[in-house]
Amino acid sequence: MGFFSFLTKEIAIDLGTANTIIIYNDKVIVDEPSIVALERNTGKIIAVGKKAMMMHGKTHENIKTIRPLRDGVIADFQSAEYMIREMIKMIGMKKTLFPTALRMVICIPSGITEVEERAVK
Repeated sequence: MGFFSFLTKEIAIDLGTANTIIIYNDKVIVDEPSIVALERNTGKIIAVGKKAMMMHGKTHENIKTIRPLRDGVIADFQSAEYMIREMIKMIGMKKTLFPTALRMVICIPSGITEVEERAVK
């Protein structure tokens, strides 16, 4: 353990087709549906996870919901990236004087292709 190890936070992410789970400090901090709600006209993402799931099937005609992961792999790169970023924010890490680096372990299916593996990276 180095002198600056307190500046690094370690998390584990399980990207699932149905749910995404984030573990931090040995606890499940985020367990949200892998779904994104966006505006049809602009493509702007307006909700992720449980908030997006509540809009699924009941949404206004200008809002649609999508699942950025299919069969365990990323199908919509932009939506998946935004979803992951927003879910990491849900961890609620405390602000510190110095910026905190994240070290992540991301679970992926064993049978994915090279292209799918690069998408996760």
